[in-house]
Amino acid sequence: MNTCTTSACAPATTSSTPATEHLVKPRYDVRSSKDAYEVRVELPGVRKGDVKLDFERGLLTLKAQRQSTAQEGWQTLHRELNRLNYGLQLRVNAPVDQVAFTAKLEDGVLTVTLPVKEAAKPRTIEIG
Repeated sequence: MNTCTTSACAPATTSSTPATEHLVKPRYDVRSSKDAYEVRVELPGVRKGDVKLDFERGLLTLKAQRQSTAQEGWQTLHRELNRLNYGLQLRVNAPVDQVAFTAKLEDGVLTVTLPVKEAAKPRTIEIG
C-alpha cells in the first residue's frame, strides 16, 4: 500500500465507487514546497479527455480510463492492453487554495498542483 510521508495528504479510507466497478490504483508521488503540494500520478495510455478530477471536502478524487481501441483494418491476435479503469482518492489535510488548482497530463503522467492558501504560508511579523 502506498502512503504519503507527510501529514498534508494521505490515501483516503472511504470510497464512493460502486462495488461492480473494478478500479486499479495508479502509482503516485506527493511532494511539497513552501508554496504548493504536487501530486504526480502515472496514467500510461490515458488521454486527457478520459480523466476526471474532483476536490470536495478535502478529498481529491481521480478517475481515469485507458481505452482499448481496435484500429480499422487490423485484427487482434493477442491482447494484454485492455481497457483499464484507474481510481485514486487522497485526503488533503493541508490548507490549500481550491480555486487555484491546476492539472496537466503529459507523457502519461498527470500532475496536480495544489497551492497553499496565502494565510497558511509562514511569514515574518515586524514588531513596531
